[in-house]
Amino acid sequence: MRARTLVLQPLARAALLLLWSLVAWGALLVLLTLVDAVGEGPGPALWRLLPASGASVWAWLNALSVMLALAVGLVGAGIAWSRRTGAPTLPPAS
Repeated sequence: MRARTLVLQPLARAALLLLWSLVAWGALLVLLTLVDAVGEGPGPALWRLLPASGASVWAWLNALSVMLALAVGLVGAGIAWSRRTGAPTLPPAS
């Protein structure tokens, strides 16, 4: 069991680092899109985030990272809102 932990723990950490890197990249893309939306309007700026048919893997990774960043932002906003309103939380696990 110890050898299995020694193998799985670094892999899990690498996967978590990759996931958070995608979230950070998506947040940067969303921020840059919002800056572009000021100059050229929201329609063309937002359409650039969606991959076209026959797009490369990088375009799909960009779209995935934007979705991950938006999901993390929504979850974070939901947690902050529930703490602010005093919504009941789950009891601690025993």
